[in-house]
Amino acid sequence: MVEDTDTPEENQETPEEEYVTPEPRVCVFTVGGREFSVEMEYLKGVAELSEVIPLPLSPSYVEGITSLRGTAVPVVNLAVLKEIPEDRASERWLVVLEVEKALLGITVNEMPDLSADYKGEFIDVPEFFETYRVR
Repeated sequence: MVEDTDTPEENQETPEEEYVTPEPRVCVFTVGGREFSVEMEYLKGVAELSEVIPLPLSPSYVEGITSLRGTAVPVVNLAVLKEIPEDRASERWLVVLEVEKALLGITVNEMPDLSADYKGEFIDVPEFFETYRVR
């Protein structure tokens, strides 16, 4: 009688590990070396920032307005608003937020990331809109 030396565990192939990618819940971006997070539900999109037209008599943190697919979007410079020293990059991005069909853009120097976890300072978007949007 020949004895089977393989145990059942040795004969079974190890199943490949399943990797679960967490669903992004926040958009994370950096302004002047500080990280900020906004909830995905308010993120309308991210676009390369084109021409910004200044708005006379607007607060210093308002850079002006830009056109995004034919829609005027007020542009806020978070570095000026939060008094963060920042070197202006040649390529800038616009994080476009939406609350109740109103749009607002925040300028950033690096492409934002989508993340499952909050990082840095959390921005309460409805409160931010109420306080800083251009009316």
